[in-house]
Amino acid sequence: MTLLAPATAAEVRTVLARAYVDDPLMVWAFPDEATRLDAVAAWVGLFAERSLEVGRVDVVRSEGAVVAVATWRLPDDPVPSAQALPSVPGLLTALVGAEHAAAVGAGLARMRPLVPSRPHAYLHMLAVDPGHRGRGLAREVLAHGLVRAQERGLGVHLETTNPSAVPFYERNGWSASGRALLADGGPELVAMWRPAEAGPSGVS
Repeated sequence: MTLLAPATAAEVRTVLARAYVDDPLMVWAFPDEATRLDAVAAWVGLFAERSLEVGRVDVVRSEGAVVAVATWRLPDDPVPSAQALPSVPGLLTALVGAEHAAAVGAGLARMRPLVPSRPHAYLHMLAVDPGHRGRGLAREVLAHGLVRAQERGLGVHLETTNPSAVPFYERNGWSASGRALLADGGPELVAMWRPAEAGPSGVS
């Protein structure tokens, strides 16, 4: 296994889509199972492209292929241009229609009060290709970002709608800092915080 960056946008969004296609957030946002994988690739790929632009994507490769991805945001990273297309809400509307896109947008807005007001590192997405899970790759791809956060004295915030991911984060220094139900009958989002004092080591 080798840790390399950067990767191409296509490589990153493919791993993210394969890893996130069954996430409760994605199942709710993209209810059509037949088109969900491509829809997830398009939507999360847009976020990944913006992280790639500022050098905040870490990947692990196995035999040349990207198999694990972590995307980050730091406090002084440039804000994407408002004129850049597609926009996040515009792409979502194109994928699922205006009515459902509005419902998803309203649900995602419920996470805003959970975002820390203090400067922090944001772990936006962490993904391991389903065919390579159980090999410690999530810990491996996290390591560089945790070092960067520690060097700047930053705690790390994340959100997840995947209940099975919570124990992993708890074992690696995070604790739940808030919860939000994104919609009636929809997924619950868990916000988690890892203090800077936890340091970059001890990931297990």
